[in-house]
Amino acid sequence: MTVFDTHVAAAKAAVGRRERLTPLEDLRELVRSVPTTRDASALLRTPGRAVAVVAEVKRATATFADLTGVGDPAVLARFYEAGGAACVSVVTEPLRSHGCLADLDAVRSAVDVPVLVNDLVVTPYQVHEARAHGAELLLLDARLDPLVLESLIERTHSMGMTAVVDVHSRREAITAVESGARVVAVDARDHETLTVDRRRFEQVAELLPTSVTRVATGGVRGPHDVMGYARAGADVVIVGEAVLRSADPQQFVAELVAAGSHPALLTATHREGL
Repeated sequence: MTVFDTHVAAAKAAVGRRERLTPLEDLRELVRSVPTTRDASALLRTPGRAVAVVAEVKRATATFADLTGVGDPAVLARFYEAGGAACVSVVTEPLRSHGCLADLDAVRSAVDVPVLVNDLVVTPYQVHEARAHGAELLLLDARLDPLVLESLIERTHSMGMTAVVDVHSRREAITAVESGARVVAVDARDHETLTVDRRRFEQVAELLPTSVTRVATGGVRGPHDVMGYARAGADVVIVGEAVLRSADPQQFVAELVAAGSHPALLTATHREGL
């Protein structure tokens, strides 16, 4: 059994405990009561902006074990929105990242921009769970069994949300597209070593058709990295730890947004297909 298999098994067990407390049918009722989703993928690719910025709320990262004291998730999300973030990502994964659905609820009620749920999604129950709590985008992992991945993408899209499939290699990118992904996130951080290689984005993204929204995640330290990813073909960048560590999250996000809207980037070849 691989480390990933262990994480999947743990996630399934955690989902099972939640489902005993809130049965799927109850979630379906909640889904019927939440507002209709917007086309989040369209909002991430807008005229006048080469690269959209997604800022993330999280309580732990690969390199910093506890971010609990960085601030209230809702307050941080408002800072991100005021800084121009096109979307707020919320890490809800409970076992390794200390996330929770309460953080998602707090962020969803605090901002008007779309909200992305970042969790290890392994069952359809979690798709309903994310929608019931107001998510408009949902992160999925390309390392899942291809049939499971395809099923989760279809379920996500059928519920009006946008599936964002996380990949680390060219093979995973191909799997994601073949499984129906319209948005693919290339993670620059290696799962095993935790090292960041920003070159991975360009190596993987070049395989993706222009119809697929290309997201760069991992290693965004400031405006220079946003522009670098843009030149490599990114449509969206996700920033996490760097914004949480910044002295002024709103200003930090604003600087990233300004970099992503730089006129020099608007004529980049990767925008020609838009």
